[in-house]
This record gives sequence, structure tokens and C-alpha cells, in this order.
Amino acid sequence: MTVLRLCILENGLVPEPLKESFVSYPKMIRDWLSPQLPEAEFYTVSVVSGDSLPEPAAFDGYLLTGSKHSVREEADWMQAEIDFLRRAKELERPLFGICFGHQLMADAFGGRTEQAPQGWGLGTQNYVSAGPNVEGAGDVLAFHQDQVKTSPAQVEVLAGTGHCPNGVFAYPFPALSVQYHPEFTPDYVEALLNLFGGKLFEESRAQDAREGLKKAALANSEVAAWAARFFRNHGPETNRSRSGSAQVHQSEPHNTSWRENSPKTKNPNECQ
Repeated sequence: MTVLRLCILENGLVPEPLKESFVSYPKMIRDWLSPQLPEAEFYTVSVVSGDSLPEPAAFDGYLLTGSKHSVREEADWMQAEIDFLRRAKELERPLFGICFGHQLMADAFGGRTEQAPQGWGLGTQNYVSAGPNVEGAGDVLAFHQDQVKTSPAQVEVLAGTGHCPNGVFAYPFPALSVQYHPEFTPDYVEALLNLFGGKLFEESRAQDAREGLKKAALANSEVAAWAARFFRNHGPETNRSRSGSAQVHQSEPHNTSWRENSPKTKNPNECQ
């Protein structure tokens, strides 16, 4: 089985009061994806914390986490990541964006993210597929205020909701993105609702979302299987043939700030 070296670009941190229980978004992604992609080795680059971005050719693929930040802030680290995404596109390195990552990818490739006038998307959401045999839909968890208003040219909208029509994208190069959080668990969403209800949004909205969590039959595993097939289909052999050089895939990272993450072992440095 070919090893896939995947790099998680950490764009946000778990709120401080919740870190002891939920650790980090890269850990959530590993716990979600590893059962469907056991051959993957995961590394983390915490862009939001100031880690330097690798060269796009250094890994077999990239996952972009969510964030409390808005793409509309146009922070320097966000612009650096946008530049990185455009270079990764040229190398056809596979990209998978989640929530903020979905929005940042859209802005990088010609779309536009805005604050949704219809307000927050909270808790269980039913994403409806745009057609038969389209993956990336089902009951999933959401926690966002911004969303992609204008989709990039030539992107295929795979699924969405009445609240968030531009919810799942497939690009004409190896890239997928979802507005929802397939890596989240109901426990974590409930913790966020308890922390921010009555502050970022009305407590009544938080209570409605809590009730919805009790009824959810989530599609997280199905979305993980879809993501796993995507990364396998665009793995290192494909990357090497596209680049024309076997040297593009490096067996070891050359930047010691890239932290290897075992799905079975919590990295003590991850929350810094």
C-alpha cells in the first residue's frame, strides 16, 4: 500500500476553554479520516500560528481546516496561503478544504466569500446533492457565519442547502471543498453552542441547534470515504507522472516545524 503524506494546514485553533477535551482541528481531521485512509501519514503546518508554508511539492496532498477568522480579514497569513494554493494548483497537488478552507480556496480561485445576510449556519444541516450519484451530501454539522457568495468559474457545485447553496465544490483540477465540518462530532458542536450561545448568536438559535444534534444520523463516514478515494486517486504516483520527476515526492520533510501526527498519539506541541 502506497503511503500518502498529507499536510494539514491549520487555520484556526480550538477555543481555549475546550482544548483540554477537544485538542485541535488537525487531531479531529486525523480521527475522522484515518479509519478510511489508514495509509496516510499526517503532518501539521499551523499557518495561523506563524508556521512557514512548505513548498507545494513537499507533500502528496493538503487539507485546510476551519477557523474563527474570516477570509474577509485578508490577513497576511491568509494571502500567503492563497499564493500557496495557486502554486499547488499548478502542480495539481490535491486539496481538500473545510469551512474556512472552503471559503479561502474559493477566494483563491476566483470566487468571493461574504457574511451571510441569513445569519449563522448551526448544528445539523441537510446538504442536498445537485444530481444523482453525487457525493458529499447528507446530514452534516455546520458552524459558520460567512459563506461563498460567488463560486469560482468552472467549479461544479455538488451540494448545498437553502441556507448555503454553494456548499460543496469540485474544481476542474484536483480539489474538493465543503462548507460543513465532516470532522466535527456532536459533542464538539454542542460545546461550541454552549460557549457562544447568547454571545455570537441568540441563545434560542443555540437551543434549536442542540435539539437538532439529537436527531442526526451523520454522513461523516461517507464523506471520509469520499475524501479518501479522492486522495488515493491523486496520490504520489499520479503526482510524479504529472511533474515528470520522481524527485518531487520527498521521503522526509526538510522543515523541522512540520510535525508528524500519528492518529493514535496526541502531539504535545500541537496546541501551541
